[in-house]
Amino acid sequence: MPTHQSHAARTMPKALLALCLLGSNAAVHAVAPVVSLNVANSGTGAWLINGQSNPSLVLLRGSTYEFVMQNVSSIHTFNINTIDTTGFGSQYSNGVTNNAATGTTTLTFVVPADAPDSLHYNCSNHTAMNGPITVVTDLIFANGFD
Repeated sequence: MPTHQSHAARTMPKALLALCLLGSNAAVHAVAPVVSLNVANSGTGAWLINGQSNPSLVLLRGSTYEFVMQNVSSIHTFNINTIDTTGFGSQYSNGVTNNAATGTTTLTFVVPADAPDSLHYNCSNHTAMNGPITVVTDLIFANGFD
């Protein structure tokens, strides 16, 4: 039997979709679950998020994401930033708890409704350890109009 893959399934290796789809109707009100992502450093060259090297992330406004550090060295602080940069001057703090996470701590991001469409995750010290975050409101158009 042939298997049909959606556009999102075909493009999944290009972007780690860190969101959950929940249906609701008048009788059922779903609460979005917390999405947990394991974060480790691969030397000074990349972040590994759920085993993928520096993946692009797509986050849904109103959802909660836990970035769980996996014995991350203190020289590799994990930051959510407004731009792609090292250091601490461009951290995005609205809805973020424990920015600059290391060790086995958890950075929690409750994505606010007014979050910018584009953010980044970065190491504070190593430029190669970074990736884009796209923030969306509606999952239907998360991959464009194709």
